[in-house]
Amino acid sequence: MNMKKSFLRFLAVLLLAALPVVFVGALGFAIPDQFEKTFLGEFDNKVERLYAAEGEKIVIIGGSSVAFGVDTKLLSEQLGKPVINFGLYATLGTKTMLDYAKDAICEGDIIVIAPEMNAQTWSLYFNAEAMWQAVDGDFSLLSHIDSDDMPAMLGGFWKFAASKLGYAMQDGELDPEGIYNAASFDEHGFIRYRRDKDYNTMVGGVDASMVIDFDTAMISADFVDYVNDYISYAESKGAKVYLSFCPMNESALPADISLETLETYMAYLRENFHCEILGDPNYMIYPSGYFYDSNFHLNSAGATVHTRQLAIDLAPLVGLTEADITIDYPEPPEIPTGSDEPEIYEYDENEVYFTYEMTDFGVYITGLSELGKAQEALTTPVAYDGKKVVSFKADTFAGAEALRELTITKNIGQIPDGTFRGASSLTKIHLEALDPNDTTVNNLSGMAMEGLPSSAKFYVSADSLSAYQTNYFWGPYAEFIVAE
Repeated sequence: MNMKKSFLRFLAVLLLAALPVVFVGALGFAIPDQFEKTFLGEFDNKVERLYAAEGEKIVIIGGSSVAFGVDTKLLSEQLGKPVINFGLYATLGTKTMLDYAKDAICEGDIIVIAPEMNAQTWSLYFNAEAMWQAVDGDFSLLSHIDSDDMPAMLGGFWKFAASKLGYAMQDGELDPEGIYNAASFDEHGFIRYRRDKDYNTMVGGVDASMVIDFDTAMISADFVDYVNDYISYAESKGAKVYLSFCPMNESALPADISLETLETYMAYLRENFHCEILGDPNYMIYPSGYFYDSNFHLNSAGATVHTRQLAIDLAPLVGLTEADITIDYPEPPEIPTGSDEPEIYEYDENEVYFTYEMTDFGVYITGLSELGKAQEALTTPVAYDGKKVVSFKADTFAGAEALRELTITKNIGQIPDGTFRGASSLTKIHLEALDPNDTTVNNLSGMAMEGLPSSAKFYVSADSLSAYQTNYFWGPYAEFIVAE
C-alpha cells in the first residue's frame, strides 16, 4: 500500500513538473504569430510564391544574397519566363531552401543554386530555432521539412515556444526597424524597399571578419552527396540544376588570391557536382561600392549589376543571347560624407587602455596596452589621436585575463570573429548602440563569442532587446542577449 502511495505521489509530482512544459508547448502553437514582421516573416510568402508559379520557371536558391541581389521582376522581364527569388537567410541553411523547393520542381524548370561563400552554406547546416520562427503562423509549412531534420525541430520546439511566449508578453509586437523587416520585400521576394542607406555602410567598405577565399575545404562531402541526389531527382522530373555564384565583395578577397586559385575551385566544382556550372565567379566579384552591409548584400545599384550578370548567364538557356539583355550597368552610389561628425575628435580618456592601427577608413583597435591588460572593466574609446575609432581587429583582447566587464560604444561598427579571444573572464559586454545594425557581428560563422566563457552575455537597452534578438546579424546569438 505504501509503495502504491509512493508511486502515485511520484506520478503526481511528475505531472505537475510537466505542466509548465505542456502549457508553454501548447502556447507555442496557440499564440498569434510573433515573427510576421521580422525578416524571417517573409518565408511563407516565398514558399507560396514558388508553389503558385505556373508553367516552366527559373528558381534562384540561396541565402540573403539572393534576397538582396536578384531583382526577379527585372530578370523575368529580360528572360520572358517566371523567375522565383528563393533566397532568404543563410541561418536557415541552403539545404532547407532546397528541401522546400523540391516538391515544386516541374518539367522544364531551371534550378540555380547559389550559396554564399561560407562553410555553413556549403554544408547540411540546419537551424531549428530559425526554422520554427520561419513557419510561425503557418505550421502547415512543416510538411516540407526533411525527416532527417525532424529530431532537431522537436528538440528546438521548447526553446521556440518559450521565446514566443516571452515576446507575446512584451509590449507591442516584433517589428524591426530598417531594412530587416518583412515589409522590405516586394511582391517578387526581392528587397526593394526600406533601402534608406542605399550605399556601402560597412567600415572600410568591407566586413573584415568574412574573408572570401575560394577554399574547397569549406564544401562538405555530405553536402556534395545531398546536392547530387537533388540533381538526380530534379532531372527525373524533367528539370535542370545549375551551380552558380553569389555576389562577392572584391575587397573581401585575400591579397594573394590568383586566377589559379579560382581555376582550382572551379575544377573542384566540375569534378564533384553532377551538374553544369553557370557563369564565372570572376564576373560576380564586384567593387565594394556595390555592396550594402555585408560582403554578400548588394545595394540597389549592385542588385542591378548582379541581375544583369545572371540574365547574361541564363540567356542561352532560354534561347536568348547576351545581345538580348538590355539592362544598363549603373555606377556605384557615392557614400555620403559624414558632415555631422567632427573632423577632429576630442581626447578620450579611455584611449590609454588600447593599441591602434590608423587606416583611411578610421581607427581600428588592435589590442590592449599593458595598463589595459590589468583592468577588470573597460570602455572602448570614441576616438584616438583625434580620429574616430570604428572597429576591432581579431585578437584585440588577447591577454585580457583580468577583464570581466566591457562597454562597447556605439561608434564601433563591427565586432569581427576572434575579437574576444583571450578574454576568458569576460562575462558582461554592454552594447551602447540602440540600433543593432550600427554594431554588427558575423552571423554566418557563429564565432562572434569565440574565447568567451559560456556565461558571457551581451547587455543592450531594454527598448532594443527584441530588435537585437530578431536582427539579421545578432539573431543567431539571441540567447546570449539580455536587457540592461
